[in-house]
Amino acid sequence: MLRHSIFSTSALLVALVFSTALHAQQQQSKEVAEALAKRQWNNSPPVKAAYANRPTPRLAPKRDLSGIWNGFAEGGTEATGPYEYPAGDNGNQISGREDESTVTKQLPYTAAGLAALKKNKPGVGVRSVDVALANDPVDKGNPQGFPRMLFYELRVMEWTRFKDQWVYLDEFMQNYRTIWADGRPLPDLNEAESRWFGYSVGKWTDDYTFEIDTIGVNDKTWLDNAGRPHSEGLKVHEIWHRVDDETMQLTVTVDDPKYYSKQWTGLNKFVLHRLPDTFDMEEFIYNGLESAQYDDLLGTKAVIGVGK
Repeated sequence: MLRHSIFSTSALLVALVFSTALHAQQQQSKEVAEALAKRQWNNSPPVKAAYANRPTPRLAPKRDLSGIWNGFAEGGTEATGPYEYPAGDNGNQISGREDESTVTKQLPYTAAGLAALKKNKPGVGVRSVDVALANDPVDKGNPQGFPRMLFYELRVMEWTRFKDQWVYLDEFMQNYRTIWADGRPLPDLNEAESRWFGYSVGKWTDDYTFEIDTIGVNDKTWLDNAGRPHSEGLKVHEIWHRVDDETMQLTVTVDDPKYYSKQWTGLNKFVLHRLPDTFDMEEFIYNGLESAQYDDLLGTKAVIGVGK
């Protein structure tokens, strides 16, 4: 009993020390994030801890998405794939696998989807390859496209409204989308060519929920950072639900029968926090020259390593 008591006391002390250190680290991160967010230019979004113990927010305005929103706090970086279907272990310790059979939550690939997946060579996730062997289209200067802009680097974005459109402005790569809200139908894809970000129409299904359907995304893009493919038959359904004045929930469902045997949801009521109207988005742009220099440096080392 004495020995058990000593071990129990020691474990408690360790836990208390660890808890205190973790709390201090979280508090420091919160203070740094808040300080960065208060800068007049090039603000950084607050971390999750900054949103704890806030006063009860006001009701959301009706039929209004407008504002600048923070997806970073809840994990919108999504480095190894959509929040609900990551293809890695967060440390990228597993790599070089031919498929995703070791991933905890499996996507419902068809045979054609698996064949397309194997052609994509990402730099992250369980299928990651050396830099010199990766073929991510973004690394070649192509747009990341849609819905990858929601499934990777969903950090800071802004919704702004025009007469018949909602426009989505993305901090990452300074991309934008136009969502028509004038009642028009989606185009006939036999007559309209595919586009990097597709064609989108949206409508209010109640005073606080805006739903968007997108088609016509060309198959030169990946769905996410882990190289998940899609065909040109892809359909994406988004639900943007305004919970209150300071909170939005986002649900994104993928429907691509050619590559996936059933629909799947990459973001499920993912939380975004509203940022002040004075928040200044940083410039977060892919730089081809610097990326080429990075690839030359690391790619050369990778090739040398492969040859040994």
